[in-house]
Amino acid sequence: MSRALKILLAFALVAVLVVAAFGGGVVVGHIMPMSLDFLGVEAPNSPLGEKVEEVQQLIERGALEPSSEDSQTAGAISGLLESLDDPYAMYFDPEHFEYFNEQNDGEFFGIGVTISQREETVFVVSVMEDTPAEEVGLEADDEIVSIDGVKRERWDLDEVVSRIRGPEGTTVSVEVYRPDEERTFQFEITRARINIPNVMSRLEGENVGYVRLLNFNSHAVQDLREAIGDLTSQGAEGFVLDLRDNPGGLLDASVDVASLFVEDGVIVRVETREDIVEEHRATGDTATSAPVAVLINANSASASEIVAGALQDHDRATIVGETSFGKGSVQTVARLSFGGAIKYTMAHYLTPQGRTIDGVGVVPDVEVEMEPELQNESEKDVQLQRAIEEVEDKL
Repeated sequence: MSRALKILLAFALVAVLVVAAFGGGVVVGHIMPMSLDFLGVEAPNSPLGEKVEEVQQLIERGALEPSSEDSQTAGAISGLLESLDDPYAMYFDPEHFEYFNEQNDGEFFGIGVTISQREETVFVVSVMEDTPAEEVGLEADDEIVSIDGVKRERWDLDEVVSRIRGPEGTTVSVEVYRPDEERTFQFEITRARINIPNVMSRLEGENVGYVRLLNFNSHAVQDLREAIGDLTSQGAEGFVLDLRDNPGGLLDASVDVASLFVEDGVIVRVETREDIVEEHRATGDTATSAPVAVLINANSASASEIVAGALQDHDRATIVGETSFGKGSVQTVARLSFGGAIKYTMAHYLTPQGRTIDGVGVVPDVEVEMEPELQNESEKDVQLQRAIEEVEDKL
């Protein structure tokens, strides 16, 4: 086993031991002294790597049921990432990393739900029609408790996505808590290909084009450009860009999407831990100069906030709805030499005018509160109706 892996193992093994000592319901009255000397192994005398090896050998030689190398690796890396105190840091094993890449590439194999996060809880925002999730009875507002028996004190949104998704025809066990009934439900769900476009568009009235973007994946800018072109040919003279419940995605995609509306200038500033600020500028590849309103709500996060903040700072759009989620941090995904990848926060982003979004969110120009489920009924969607009014006033 490589020294790098041995170093990683320490964090998980120590974490497991601490949890066992303080979290057990029944504990023996004394701790049996144990050492490498007791096991007939020479104790190392150098720093962290050797300490890790000592713990590893103790477990391998003395534990009643030693864990596999794969589980040790996953636990060790997760433990190391937890030491960062970074809520967005996580480990993808090779299988889950493949699903993560599929999501960013715009391919979906899963159960057919959109999810978001509030405080410590990951919950179902909506259940898509004619999908496995609808068939078994999952509902909006169901809170994720466990996936295939795995529980977390605080679920990470990306980990939930990667665990729920999987090859077509395989099953996933999802336990949820339903607040309005104050009870949990267990569902066995067979995964399927989810056929849903990333962009939904239509003409509102005679001259306002409505475009909803669901995710900032690698196809987002091209899908959005085509939708704007189609609506323009139908008579659209202004646009409503709906980013409600959009959890974000790729940084490059957010810059490209904002560039469809902003011809020149900074789209987002990225600030690293050395206080180095990198500027991402508009590509110059605009799709329209027509009036725009952008819809956001408390579930609009990350790349959605980059776009909303950029269009707001450039006076290019009226932002309508509710203050966004406030995820103003940039994560990087690094491949690992032995398979899989890790994701961790490496910077914060700022709007073109230098406003901080992390923990604050984008505050709309026109605040309109509304229950999320009303989005499904156009005539009751007061946020959408107000956005349309804002566009029509500029025509």
